[in-house]
Amino acid sequence: MELPKRAKNDRFTLPGKYRELERSVRERAVKEDIPTLIVYAFDRRTSIGPFVMVQDIMIPGAPRALASAMYAAGFRKIRVVMQQWNPNIRPSQARIDGEVPQLLLVSSMQIHSARAYDLIRDAWTLGDQRPLIIAGGAKAIYEPWDFFGLSNDGTVGADVVCTGEEYVLLELLDRILENKLPGEHIRSAFERVREEGLLNDIHGLVFRPDPPRGHPEYLIDTGVQRLVQNLDELPLPFDALGLFEPPHKKTTLSPEPLPAEKLGKYAKVLAVVTTHGCKFHCPYCPIPAYNQDTFRFRSPERLVEEFTGIYKRSGIRFFFGTDDNFFNNRQTVEEIFSVMAKAEIDRKPLGDSIIFATEATEFDVHKNLDLIPLARKAGLRSIWFGIEDLTADLVKKGQSPEKTITVFRELIKHGIAPMPMMMHHDNQPLWTWRSLRGLINQVGFLRKVGAITCQITLLTPSVGSKGYEKPYQDGIVLKRVAGQPVEDYHYDGNRAIATAHSSPLQRQLNMLAGYIAFYNPLNLLRALPRFDPLWAERVFTQIHGMIGVVKSVWNARHWLYQLAVGPLEYHDAPPGPKYPLITPTRATQPLPVPVLQG
Repeated sequence: MELPKRAKNDRFTLPGKYRELERSVRERAVKEDIPTLIVYAFDRRTSIGPFVMVQDIMIPGAPRALASAMYAAGFRKIRVVMQQWNPNIRPSQARIDGEVPQLLLVSSMQIHSARAYDLIRDAWTLGDQRPLIIAGGAKAIYEPWDFFGLSNDGTVGADVVCTGEEYVLLELLDRILENKLPGEHIRSAFERVREEGLLNDIHGLVFRPDPPRGHPEYLIDTGVQRLVQNLDELPLPFDALGLFEPPHKKTTLSPEPLPAEKLGKYAKVLAVVTTHGCKFHCPYCPIPAYNQDTFRFRSPERLVEEFTGIYKRSGIRFFFGTDDNFFNNRQTVEEIFSVMAKAEIDRKPLGDSIIFATEATEFDVHKNLDLIPLARKAGLRSIWFGIEDLTADLVKKGQSPEKTITVFRELIKHGIAPMPMMMHHDNQPLWTWRSLRGLINQVGFLRKVGAITCQITLLTPSVGSKGYEKPYQDGIVLKRVAGQPVEDYHYDGNRAIATAHSSPLQRQLNMLAGYIAFYNPLNLLRALPRFDPLWAERVFTQIHGMIGVVKSVWNARHWLYQLAVGPLEYHDAPPGPKYPLITPTRATQPLPVPVLQG
C-alpha cells in the first residue's frame, strides 16, 4: 500500500514552474468568475482524546492551502467552509453572490470520509446545475476509488480525484479552462477534455473514463505527482484569510464571508507549511513514501513574512507547523530560527509576538540541543514528539528514557513545552513492576520529567504505510462490531480496531486509563507548586486535559458498549480497490469484468 516513487531525477517540478502555471490559470480564471465552494469535511465521531476542543479553534492546512492556491490563481468568488464550524452546510443550498457554485472542492482525511461522501451526494441533487466535483486530501491520495460509486447504482461520485498537491490541481484547472468555451459550464468543459484524453498527461489524477452512468468498469490513474521542491513558490494565505464562512449551523451560506480581521475571534491556531519529509521509515507511517524520500522546506524570510502578515491581518498568533520532522536537517532549522530570532513585528521581537509549535523526533532534537535557546528566541513554544514507546519495543528511532530526561530538561529550562505522543501496542502491558514497559509506567515517567501534555493512540493500520497489509493478513483487524461495520472514522488511532489481544475492549480501556493517569486532579495539585517556566501551561493543560478525557469517555460510550457485547468479526485479507486502477495507455485495452469489493 506504500505509494510508488518517481525516478530520483524526476520527482520535482521545474523551478519556477508553479508560478508560471499559476499565472496561466489566473489569466483565464479572472475572466470566468467561477463561483467556487471549498469544503473541509469533518466527522464529529472522531472527537476522542484530550485535545477535542482544539478542533474548533484550529484552521487545518487543507482549507488554508486550497483557498490560497485558488485565489492566487484568479478564482475570486470563493467561499471556504470548515465542517467543524458549519456542520450542516449543504452544497445544494449554498449560493455565492446568489449563484450556484460551479466548482466544488472537497478535502477529507480518511477518518472524515463519510462526511465528504455526504457532501458529494448532496451536490448531485442539483441535477444539471451540479458543480464540477473535485475530491482531494489524504483520503483521496491513498484510496481515490472510494470517491466513486457513492449511490446504489454507482452513478454518483466525484468527477475527478486529485491525488497530489496544489500543483496538480492547477494543472487540471489550466487544462480545463484552456479548452472551455465562452459561457460553458466548467463541468461540461471537464467532461469534454476528459473524453478527448487531454487529462491523461497530468500526473496525480484519478477519474472514470466514461460519463457517470452506473458503476465504472475501471478508473484512470495518471500516475504519481511531481512535487514542488521550493515551497516558497506556493502563495501566501493573506487573501484567503477573508474567505472563510462564519461559524453557524445553517444549511446555507452567509451573505458574506468572515472578514479577515475577525477571523482570530474564532480561529486561535493556524496550520502553516514549514517543512515536508522525514528520514525515518517507521512501518506504520506513510509520510516518507508520500514525500518520495525527499525533504522540502521554505525559506526563513518567507516564513517570517507569513507569520507577520497573518498576525497583522487576523490577530492569530498561534501557528502550528505541519512538519513531519522539523529538526530533520540541522542547516535548515538553524537558518529558520536565526532569521526568526532577528525579526520584529511593530518593533517587537517576533518571538514575543507569536507562538510557534511543531513536530520533531526526540533523536533529532537531542542532536541539536545547542539550538534550543535560539529556537525559544525565535518563538518556538512547544514540540510534539512522536516518541511512541520509550523502551523501543514498537519502533526504534533513537528514543530512550535518558534522552527524554535530557531533552525535556533543556526545553523546560528555556520555556518550550515537551508534548510527547505515545502509541499503545499489543506487546505493551498496562503496568509493570519496576520497569518502564507498561503504559502507565511510561505516562508517569513522562509527567515526572516535565511533559506538559501526553497523547496516547492505539496502533492502527495506516493506509499508505508499508506495514498496512500485515494486520489484515494476521486476521486481527475488526470488520464488524456488534453487527455494525467498522468504518473509516474508526481508524483515528483512538479505537482498538487492530489487536491480537483476546479482548479489544481491554486495549481500549488501557488507553483511557493511560489518559486518566496523566490528566487527573491529583496531578493538577502536583503541578501547582511546581514553579518553572512552564507552570501556567502545565496547570492549563491539566485542566483542559481532564475535561477532554471526560468528553472522550462520553463520546466513546457506544463504541465501548459494542466492544463489550460483541460479537466481533475480523477481516481475513486487506481491503482492495473498489474499482481497478489502470494507466491511460491501458485504457484502450479490453479488461476483465472487475470484482467489486467494499
